[in-house]
Amino acid sequence: MKQIIALISILFTLLNAQIFDRGPTIQHKISLGLYSPPEIESGLNIGYGYYRYIDEMVSAGVGLDAFWTNYKKVSSVGIADTTGLGQTITTQQVEVDMTSYLLPLMGTVRVMLPIELGSFSPYTNISLGWNILFNNETNYVTGEQTFRFFNGFGWGLGVGASLGLGEKSSFGIETYYRSAKMKANVDETELGLPIYDELDMTGFGVQVGLFMNI
Repeated sequence: MKQIIALISILFTLLNAQIFDRGPTIQHKISLGLYSPPEIESGLNIGYGYYRYIDEMVSAGVGLDAFWTNYKKVSSVGIADTTGLGQTITTQQVEVDMTSYLLPLMGTVRVMLPIELGSFSPYTNISLGWNILFNNETNYVTGEQTFRFFNGFGWGLGVGASLGLGEKSSFGIETYYRSAKMKANVDETELGLPIYDELDMTGFGVQVGLFMNI
């Protein structure tokens, strides 16, 4: 938690630094897309970003995403039935229900690329920050419910292109890679050896976004 507070303080200090142009150079970004870690189900990813321009090619800011996914282990019980149209009806029982919420808080530098793609303006961005994950698992077979909290350093790399909609707005599409390996229950064994639980939510994603300049 101390690392998260320190990261937020540093980001807001940088956003108010004198290196930024004092003109109408604030940009808001709202995004929606899919994120797919390789070992779990893909899920919806939404995000918000606050950026300030250093110049017409480079901007820097902070962004917060929210990704969640749900996994259910089910099994069929009883004898399958059919409808009058011949459709099969099966009764399913849920054995395990697990939901994960990933909240990456990242500082981001975006660089517009000096390449012409018709009406599109390509860009790339690099992000560094902290990943926070809440995991809630209910095992209906054993009657146990487990809540876990993971966190850890993370980074991301994205490539995209934006299309101007109006004088102060644009539409963007982006693909990105997110590194999100996190730890929990950090402790030591009786021999003094470090021990911890680890969860890897690293993966690829794609999103569309609306950029609004103020």
